[in-house]
Parts: sequence; C-alpha cells; structure tokens
Amino acid sequence: MNKVTLLTRIFPEGERVSEVVVEYDSEIDGSNLTPDSYAVEAKVGDTTVERTIKKVYANSSFDLVCSTNRGRFVIIELDHKEAVAKTLVFSSETFLSERPELIYTVTQKVAITTPEGETIAPFTLQNTDEKHLIVDDFQAFVYRDERSGVEVPYRFFAPRNVNPDKKYPLVVFLHGAGERGRDNFIQLVANKGAVVWAQPGHQALHPSFVLAPQCPRESSWTGVLSGGEPFEPNPELLALPHLIENLVSQHNIDSDRIYVTGLSMGGFGTWAITMESPHLFAGAIPVCGGGEVKKVDKIKHIPIWAFHAEDDPLVPVAFSRSLVRSLAERGGRVKYTEFLKDYLESQGWSAHSSWIPAYEDETVINWLFEQKRGQ
Repeated sequence: MNKVTLLTRIFPEGERVSEVVVEYDSEIDGSNLTPDSYAVEAKVGDTTVERTIKKVYANSSFDLVCSTNRGRFVIIELDHKEAVAKTLVFSSETFLSERPELIYTVTQKVAITTPEGETIAPFTLQNTDEKHLIVDDFQAFVYRDERSGVEVPYRFFAPRNVNPDKKYPLVVFLHGAGERGRDNFIQLVANKGAVVWAQPGHQALHPSFVLAPQCPRESSWTGVLSGGEPFEPNPELLALPHLIENLVSQHNIDSDRIYVTGLSMGGFGTWAITMESPHLFAGAIPVCGGGEVKKVDKIKHIPIWAFHAEDDPLVPVAFSRSLVRSLAERGGRVKYTEFLKDYLESQGWSAHSSWIPAYEDETVINWLFEQKRGQ
C-alpha cells in the first residue's frame, strides 16, 4: 500500500509544508518522473488549492538530497513561498496561533513502470503522516515546579554524540504570545527562535542543548498580557530557573554557558528572567521586548544584544531604548540593533518581526556562543 507523508520545515516566517513524500512498495526510477507526473492539492477550510511542484526525484529514504534517483520514496518538492504552504493561522481576536489539520491530496497522474517491469497505475491518496524537520529532534516533557505548583510543558533538544567528558552550552528560548497553550509543539514552529540553535550547521560549530518551554494560553511570561505589571514575572517564568537547574543536574550542560533569548512576549520574559536570576545566565538576546529599567543594575555584568524595530506597531521601541540607554550609562555589556522604519516591511515582513533578521544573522549566533559567565 502506497503512503503519503508531509514534510515541514521552519523558514524565517515559520513552518511550511515544503515537500510531500510518496512511499511505494516497489523501487522507482526517478529519472522517468517530472513535476507533471503528479498533482498536489492542499485543503484550506472549504477550499482546495493546488500546490506548485518544483522538482520530483526518487530516493532510498526521506533524505532530501537526490543521489541515485532510485528508491521506494518519491520526493515531491513544493514551492514553500506560496501562502498556502503556511501551517499556522494567527487570530487577532484571541492573539493566539492555531495549527489546523493539514489535509493534502496527491495524485499520480501517469502510469509508472518500475525497473522490474511492474506497472503502477495512476492513483490519488491523502496524507497519513507528517515529519517535521529538526522539530522532531526535540523531545516533549512537562515540568512540575514543586515550589509553585505550576506545570510547564517544554521541548528539549540534545546534541548528537554527547561526549560524557565534555560540557555543552544550553540555549533557552521564550516564545511570543501567539504560541501560548498546552500542545507543547507550536512554540517550535511559529518561527526560528528555538530550532535555529539545533540546525545541523550550527550544531556542527556549536553543539548545544536547547530548551523551549511553553506558557499556558491564559497567562504570559510577565504580566504584559495577563493583567499584572507588564515587566513583573509570572509563576511560569519563575519556575524556569528551577527547571534549568534540574536539567543541569541531569545532562552535560556547562553551567557557565547558559543563554536565554525570546521574542515579543518572550522578549519581556528574557529581560525579566535575567533580572530575577542574574547569576544564571552568560548571555541574553531579548527581541522586541521590554523590562524594568530600575533593575538593570542586576544585569549589567551579563552580555546582552537587544533587537527592536523603530516602527514596531505592537511593542514600543522606547522599551528597548530605555533599557539599553540605562545599561550603557551604568557600564553594562550591552549591544543594540534597531531596524530603521520600513526596513522589515521592505523585506516582506511585519514591522514587529525583528526576530527574523536577528536569528538569520550568523554573527548573532556566533556572538552568543562566545559568551561565558565570569569572563
């Protein structure tokens, strides 16, 4: 029985369906296939939209590198830039992102003859499986903080081939408001904030652990969305240092190289958690967030690189400017990148999306891993 699996990848703007894989019972010679051999349709609400096929080839596995162009797996590469490729829907009413069920239909339009002479007649199938590249390498857990009683779902990534005689950095990512919930998944796929550190290229240079907790939908990392003081930490955020300490005790984590980054609501969380636990972190990257200026003395020893857009419509740029200015006046170890008005929108992004260029910048990635507590 043939089978259809969707492959998703995390692009700068978030998760998209980038490939469809048809698994056959027999080996296929991909040299006989063209994009016209198949049709791929995505169901969006009550509408069916045809996806653009860019390339078709066969492989012996789900590997996306065409080698022999033979095997039981036919890889159908799609145009990931199409709007229909997106997997998340953001609601401005609830301020939450949702991930509807992905329903795809694949049609083999022509008869295929296998190298053994078997004929595979045209057929139409729906997807039954999904594979999420890099995301599936994060394991799912739930942490219960005994001191506060709060539960925090989280995803945890461990580097491959951990040397028991070595210690590795830990990067903590705090998601934005749209990813609140209990599914323990959406915080990984809305943007690159978590997965960027787990990308194979970055892991080759900087093998590290990655922690991506999820805040419940009725709360926020600070009071910014839950009716409290916008810069004061909520219980879910206060539980994270305990979770981090727990992970350090269980894994080969270098306690002198623990980093935190977050965007929007998670940017508020990044400022707040460093101020609450300034002894814990070796570096921080708060993106389009805000924090309590009166507490900056606590974090002036922490290397911080902040990002914000001048014309951010959701989080006033004045929040980052005042924190950066206050840190600089106190001799803090702070860097600041402010994107000029209209720059993000000129790239096709929302003016709030400062995290896209921040996490795409190799200089930023390398800078973070250079930081070490006490140096």
